[in-house]
Amino acid sequence: MKSVETGLLCLILAGAAWTDVSEGRIWNWWLAAGAAAGVWCRGEEFLYAASVVLVFAFLLFHMGMMGAGDGKLMAVIAGYLGMNGGTEAIFMGMLIGAFWSLGRLWHSKGLKTHLIHLIAYFMRMFQTGRTEKYYQKEQKEPACTIPLAPCMAAGTYLYLMVSGAAAMWRQ
Repeated sequence: MKSVETGLLCLILAGAAWTDVSEGRIWNWWLAAGAAAGVWCRGEEFLYAASVVLVFAFLLFHMGMMGAGDGKLMAVIAGYLGMNGGTEAIFMGMLIGAFWSLGRLWHSKGLKTHLIHLIAYFMRMFQTGRTEKYYQKEQKEPACTIPLAPCMAAGTYLYLMVSGAAAMWRQ
């Protein structure tokens, strides 16, 4: 990936993380600018990877497990990095988010309650064969939600550092 493309991606991620932390949402115009820059930098490759990830992200959004902006941000990440790199970066971001969330739940002593709720959710889905929202908006507690964009940004930055170091090591 060229340095201009990497710089644009890092700028988009930083802006998305900032708005998610400060306002609780990622601005659509910010994501649209990221997508436009991605199409300009990567062309059809961007559209393919972004579309595939967007379908899977929509399923998670439909089940109430993440916000719509988070899914669109994941699509931008995959579009810039390609399917393989994007999947790795998103996975790293999800791991960071999982550890952050577990830490918050552990600190608030709500981990056991939320694990029971998660198990019951999957059991209902398995028994009925239907998906439902994981959490309704009025059920959300501040201790059980995290802004996902900073996690996606951190995971992508980590991916870029590790892959860059690995490329230098191979030379």
